[in-house]
Amino acid sequence: MAEYKNVIYEKKDHVAIITNNNPERLNALSLGLKQDIDDAMMEAANDTDVRAIIWTGAGRAFSAGANMGGRGDEGQGASDPSLQGLVGNVIAAEDYREWGLKWQVAITKPIIGAINGYALGRGFEYALHSDMLIASEKAIFGAPEIRHGTIAATRLPFFVSPQWAKRIILTGDHVSAETALRIGLVIDVVPHEELMDAAFNLAKRFTYIPPYAIRFNKRMIDGTLEAMGMNSALAHSSMVDAIGHATQREQALIRITDGVDLKKIQQEQGVRAYIHARDEPFGPSPHL
Repeated sequence: MAEYKNVIYEKKDHVAIITNNNPERLNALSLGLKQDIDDAMMEAANDTDVRAIIWTGAGRAFSAGANMGGRGDEGQGASDPSLQGLVGNVIAAEDYREWGLKWQVAITKPIIGAINGYALGRGFEYALHSDMLIASEKAIFGAPEIRHGTIAATRLPFFVSPQWAKRIILTGDHVSAETALRIGLVIDVVPHEELMDAAFNLAKRFTYIPPYAIRFNKRMIDGTLEAMGMNSALAHSSMVDAIGHATQREQALIRITDGVDLKKIQQEQGVRAYIHARDEPFGPSPHL
């Protein structure tokens, strides 16, 4: 097995377990973490001894999303850090779309997302690349991108009803594990300490099925999602998201309620202050 800096890769009884492993940063999606996730997934995909994959996070989060603080290799831009502005964002969007399409084709084994805590923003979108989600009772889902003017959780309408997708995306509110179960976002909610056992017990059931049968049936279901327009939605949202992020960098981000300059707050006071100022008009999240 390869060694990774940003994920833990384990294998047990034909099941690969991939753990996002930067708990101090709530597993924010640095370039390094994103690359290690992809490499670990491809290792599992190409290992004929692996029949199913569990994907989880260390600490309090599966992933709290894009690393808005961006230090070193940890920015949100394209894989080439020298590219900035609209060009860099368009390339980053293309990278993300192509990455998702590659997973659809290359990973023929079931991916169980074991959501241990926060799955927010791009971290929520990443989790939705799993074939099914099991949540700890402590899991919290959310797509806050709309609060700073960008596209969120494109795959969500293919997991839940359109009205619930709109309710979540158009407000940026958090969603509790219990509500996620009620609306079909996750297939089960378990006590926090039982999460990995529940995910492993499900993964083991897939190992008893002939791999070719898993492959063909998973491809059939994914083909249905493609026919419903999932890949077209990803392509459209990637471009709009790139433009939105580039616009943020080039223009002030003004809070619509009272004209507060959120971009200035981020630059002068940091990401925590920015998020607090962004979310202040909404009050406490209702945790639907």
